[in-house]
Amino acid sequence: MITTIYDGFAQSAVIAPKHAKMILRHSLRDKIPPNEMGTDVLLTREGEVMAEHFGKNCTFNIARIHTSVIERCVQTANLFAKGYQTNTGKELQVIPTNILADSYIYDLEKAVNLFKTHSPYWIMTAFLRGEELPGMRGLYESMRLLFDYIFQDTTCADMEVFITHDTFLIAIVCFCHNIQPSLNDFTWPYMLEGAFLYLENQYIHCIFRGETKAIPLQF
Repeated sequence: MITTIYDGFAQSAVIAPKHAKMILRHSLRDKIPPNEMGTDVLLTREGEVMAEHFGKNCTFNIARIHTSVIERCVQTANLFAKGYQTNTGKELQVIPTNILADSYIYDLEKAVNLFKTHSPYWIMTAFLRGEELPGMRGLYESMRLLFDYIFQDTTCADMEVFITHDTFLIAIVCFCHNIQPSLNDFTWPYMLEGAFLYLENQYIHCIFRGETKAIPLQF
């Protein structure tokens, strides 16, 4: 279904339903300078090639691509779409949205200072514990915003792709799998790695690295 260097991602793709939502971290980027948010950091040349190759070798029937408005995610989406069209002849609609960029932020100025002074790992660990963080919405409010957007079209028979950032992907995975983020090989996502979400029997099912967990839709 997909061609990827990540065994767990490939295993997830094999068991994912055809109508699942693929939540994908953007492709390989340049390094983010210290004490910066990195919103202007773009894909490397290798990252560009990887994104196009991934799209070209994706055999799922893709309906459309949603992407964070941050440029490296938009780059990933456009290159995936280019590769996919080369292979299938189908032109994919790319839909940029702030939901995949800042849905857990309500005060950007406070949040920027938070991200400049703490690592993403520290922030997401505190966020997933339910701690109040400057400029950030609570865990449950944030996840409802994300899931409402991801599952807005429940009638789509094909797969939708949602391209976002590591903090969003890790939040979804850890929330659904009921675990805390870790820098070990299980949890923290690599660039151009993803998870699959789908609804069944009033549960949200999340497949990540070949493991499936589910939470009630009305969490």
